[in-house]
Amino acid sequence: MEHFLLTEIPVTAEVEETIKKLRLEEEEDIELVTGLFEKAKSIARPKAVYQTAYIDSIEGEAVIIDGTRFTSAVLARNLKDVHRVFAYVSTCGAEVDEWSHLEKDYVVSLWLDIIKERFLQDANKFIREYIKNKYEIKTLSSVNPGSGNVENWPIAQQKLLFPLIGNVEGDIGVRLTDSCLMLPTKSTSGLLFGADKEFVNCSLCERKNCPGRRRNRAFSPPEYKISASTGAPSFSLMMTHPPPRVISKLRSISQKESALS
Repeated sequence: MEHFLLTEIPVTAEVEETIKKLRLEEEEDIELVTGLFEKAKSIARPKAVYQTAYIDSIEGEAVIIDGTRFTSAVLARNLKDVHRVFAYVSTCGAEVDEWSHLEKDYVVSLWLDIIKERFLQDANKFIREYIKNKYEIKTLSSVNPGSGNVENWPIAQQKLLFPLIGNVEGDIGVRLTDSCLMLPTKSTSGLLFGADKEFVNCSLCERKNCPGRRRNRAFSPPEYKISASTGAPSFSLMMTHPPPRVISKLRSISQKESALS
């Protein structure tokens, strides 16, 4: 088995991509995001760690990898002709994540999440290209716990995946919560493996209008709802820039909280 720590990952994301993703039009917002992006870029240290591992056996929906038993029909089906996998975790980096949490403004916090997502994409791209080049793999597929429909590969099996990789928190600063979510949240975990035909979780996901879908890049903005109890809008951190009425509501709430503090 081989254990590799990738810490010198270049940040190639550009602010123009982020501005487009956020659909910003106001010059003031564009200037603010540009400043945030450049500051975040100077702090960001995207990282990744991976461990080579080998398939011991596949028994029905059970896949035994280096003695660790995973249960997933998706894993069993996609790994049936595979002998070696690369168990990995990649992240935007704890440095930029900790800095971003100093921000208390709702809207700016949302923007920072999108910026950190760009740094995570740099890490994901880097580790894929690194593995493809090092092991001369033409097509690299991935399966990720908790991605797509929840039953594809249950997120609870993160507790099995992390020990297979090693000391992930010590290596790159990513830890699991009790509910098996990763911190920093802009992190990815899973198995990479060589295959004749690329497989992505999106091909099995029934979620409509997902902004992260790889097979269908067309995006229809989701509906934002204002909570009757708190007056605050609810939205997923994966979603893109909220519409103007939500921004106004967020800023109003933020200003009220600042006045009370």
